[in-house]
Amino acid sequence: MGNHFWSTWTSSQRIFSIIWPAIVLYLIMKLLIEKMWGSNRGAVERFQKGREALFNEFKERSDPENLVGNRRIVNGNQNAEEIEKTFCEILQLDLITLKSRLQTDDYNAYTVLCAFIWRAIKIDEEINCITELIREAFDIAERLDDEYEASGEKGDLFGLPFSVKSNFFIKNYDVTCGLAKLLEQPKTTTCPMVEFLSDQGAIPFCFTNVPQGLLSYVSSNPIYGTTKNPWDFSRTPGGSSGGEAALLAAGGSAFGIGSDLAGSLRIPAAFCGLVTLKPTQDRLCVTDTHGGLPGRGRLGLSFGFYTKTVNEQEFLLRTIVGNPSYLELCPMSSPAKLGKTSITPEEKLVIGWFTDDGFNPVVPSNRRAVEETIQNLKEQGHKIVEFKLSDVSEEFPSFVVANMLFRNVMPDNGAYMSEMYGGEQYDEYMKLFIRLVRVKQNVVVSWLIRYGAMPLAKLLLSKRLACIGSAYNSDLAACRQNQENTDTFKLHWIRYWKSKGLDALICPSFITPAQPFEYPAQLSNGAFLTGLFNMLDFPAGVVPVAPVKKRDVDLLNDPVDGFPLEGDILLKKQRESAQQSAGLPNAVQVVTLPNCEEMCIRVMKLVEETSSGVQRLQWKHDKNDSDPVDVNNTPSGVVESMEHFKRLDLHRVKLNEISTFQSLAIKEIR
Repeated sequence: MGNHFWSTWTSSQRIFSIIWPAIVLYLIMKLLIEKMWGSNRGAVERFQKGREALFNEFKERSDPENLVGNRRIVNGNQNAEEIEKTFCEILQLDLITLKSRLQTDDYNAYTVLCAFIWRAIKIDEEINCITELIREAFDIAERLDDEYEASGEKGDLFGLPFSVKSNFFIKNYDVTCGLAKLLEQPKTTTCPMVEFLSDQGAIPFCFTNVPQGLLSYVSSNPIYGTTKNPWDFSRTPGGSSGGEAALLAAGGSAFGIGSDLAGSLRIPAAFCGLVTLKPTQDRLCVTDTHGGLPGRGRLGLSFGFYTKTVNEQEFLLRTIVGNPSYLELCPMSSPAKLGKTSITPEEKLVIGWFTDDGFNPVVPSNRRAVEETIQNLKEQGHKIVEFKLSDVSEEFPSFVVANMLFRNVMPDNGAYMSEMYGGEQYDEYMKLFIRLVRVKQNVVVSWLIRYGAMPLAKLLLSKRLACIGSAYNSDLAACRQNQENTDTFKLHWIRYWKSKGLDALICPSFITPAQPFEYPAQLSNGAFLTGLFNMLDFPAGVVPVAPVKKRDVDLLNDPVDGFPLEGDILLKKQRESAQQSAGLPNAVQVVTLPNCEEMCIRVMKLVEETSSGVQRLQWKHDKNDSDPVDVNNTPSGVVESMEHFKRLDLHRVKLNEISTFQSLAIKEIR
């Protein structure tokens, strides 16, 4: 009788009978799962009110108009124009030169801090990268200047203002990771990395934005909003350390600090044209942070710096790695100091390379970055060896390794992440990811996804999507086995590396240049290229080498020589995300064996010295100082960026930076 009833319906009635229950189920899921802050709404409103008040206070205190006659401002404080001129001079200095000028009393801590806050707030008003200002910053600068006047002594990092990724603990401040439920729970400790840098005289002055819950590469959340890439306001600076990278690339801090669990330092560096190095996990151990995934699987959690050059990167790493004062704060960190990183013209290295990881192809611009870098090094006399991931281990082909990685990212199949997102408003650019994580916690739904949807997806949509969607630890034994397989794969990788006699490996920094905001939640497949080296726990650095070129974008649409789609929906999305990317920064990744950070820095220097480099951004103090822009043929996000930032070709200024650096910063181990 039921079948007869169904057969009497029209086609539209049948379709309606299917769609209507689906709509009802969707609305119920939204009601049960996507509660809008609830009892946390008051905390959000109180925070945002206090945040606005502190921003206004800092804006007033750093305004040159309000600093006229202030005895703490050096190099002229008789009028606002004089102070602005000093501020602009300070903000144009590279890190090593600024350090030197602070050490030689050309500037004091208070003047430099005011300059950076003055600029950082202007930048934040355009790209929304700062989550919170550190109330004590001005007091710290005053204390540093007063103590120097009394004692004549300065720390190595005296007066250098730096920004802090907002998952680092600082006493009396919340660490929310964009989650309202974590507001009004101030920390009682300070992260040893922040404490050490402060002890050396550096001044933490702000926290920067991250993705909601950290596990994404779009720095966006409902509390603090969405951070824009300063190169193109329609694109993300990456994540999870995206706010840090955006602020430094825009010229709003002297250096930044962040963490890296699956590319969280390296992806933003590649998207924003910066230098970073993810050390081996225990070479620079850092506690008192929100790691994103407590109890994670075999994934090295690393911490490091954002800088504009490799020399600046080395200077900061050399300051902290193996430093006895840091070991007092964090005894779990390695006591091994950074050794020799220089290389003579006579020394020739063996450098491996790949452009295809076997799991996900990269777009033409990112492939070209590796190919040109390798060719440059070959012309310098270094031996170049192709690294074939398919030859690493027959037992672990790339799709098996990718499945292994994503199971390590969520050893509990996302239960912790799901709980973390419970009762939260979902960020508009992360809601797809969050919904998938949360809905998979239902046993029936999870089973249907793994054994129904994913096999169909593999046949009809994307084998990469199927690989990610089927990454599941069925029980504790399966989780243990996955970790054992990870350890075995690491040994296979090292043995293959040794068989090639490699000193270092160069590969793409990511699958695309900086993406529009809506794509990271759809392209988790990109994290394999960076997360692989967390799973191996190898040092991995990023060096910008050249801008994306128009011909790279043109090649995207060439299905043979450019970017074949293989009928894969994720590759189609990847191609879309890289359209109109000409002019954006383009970088490579440099990888070495565990605890070989010195070699990683050596090769990063070689890459930087032999590449054409990328431009740098400089804030337009005078808005009338504008470059001609072809509005009709320039992406709107780039047009917005160019209203506020000049593009400066500073690549050859490195010679002066290197000279200053060598005389002031490093005593090499001979």
